[in-house]
Amino acid sequence: MSNPTWRKGFRRLPEAIRKRAMRVTGNQVMVACVRRIPASAIGAGAYAHLGIRMEGDRPVFPERVMPDPEIGRASLRNVQGQEIVRKDLPMVTKTFSVDSPNWGDWSNGSHEVYWDREVYQREFIPPKELEISIALLATEAKVDPAFVVRFRIEEVLNRTAPGFDGDLLANVNLLQENTGAADVFSADADRAAYRETISVSWEILPPGDHGEMLARVLSKFKKPTKELHEKLIDRFRFLEQLEPVAYISGTSGFQRYFGAKLADDLVVFENLDYGNAIYVMFEEWERLSKRSRLELLKTRGNGARFERVVHRKGWKEALLEIIQSRPKAA
Repeated sequence: MSNPTWRKGFRRLPEAIRKRAMRVTGNQVMVACVRRIPASAIGAGAYAHLGIRMEGDRPVFPERVMPDPEIGRASLRNVQGQEIVRKDLPMVTKTFSVDSPNWGDWSNGSHEVYWDREVYQREFIPPKELEISIALLATEAKVDPAFVVRFRIEEVLNRTAPGFDGDLLANVNLLQENTGAADVFSADADRAAYRETISVSWEILPPGDHGEMLARVLSKFKKPTKELHEKLIDRFRFLEQLEPVAYISGTSGFQRYFGAKLADDLVVFENLDYGNAIYVMFEEWERLSKRSRLELLKTRGNGARFERVVHRKGWKEALLEIIQSRPKAA
């Protein structure tokens, strides 16, 4: 079985996911994502747990698959259900019993001993047994061919239904655990709507989640060197001084970038490749970051608002100057 290295899930519904769910036209939504997957990753078994494998030069996979419960907590709950201890409810009296030998000797027979104890009430949530559907949207011819694949949890959620946030979080975690990404789409979204999202998929990590961010960024390099690891720690410590409200890791477009979100309209993207630059994006950072580095540079001067700071002597000071000159929100 494959052992996915991406972030497995969230304790709380990410605010970015909640906002996207509220922006979807209509009340019927589905949790899905689109990933650009290299043939080498499929060959290495990164998605073997979903039945995806290479057959010659093309991927083969089932149209729908039940997530393997061994992949993680969300997948286990999906097939076995979940028991919740209701500490918010009054405790109840429960009677326990055990066999005990008569006069301390089992040869004399036995009897049952009973006793009462106050316990929390428990609630069992039955399994949904949801499947993930898989569809190939496009093939990109490269030295290492890439396949644009759509993954979707096959359950339509209604935004007006009671418990929507809980159901949405459960489905987001199920997809995140199995594919490393999750998003929200209209239930009637077509292939074009899905393909619009292929350029970038972001993972949002809370401040202080140092180990997770380090592991996530390094996992994008086949053989991270000691020098690369040290560079990452240095850059990470510098971004930490900016007191970000969240960290962001890109999974395609800006795939070797990780970001420090300083405000809703201020994100700093750092790159580990030698000779590249830091990008400071403002109000439209989500849209701009969907573009590759070359595509982004072509838009400069044509209305795209961002700042680029090349990694050379004095780059940290230059970056601080840009950030400090940014008008504060009222």
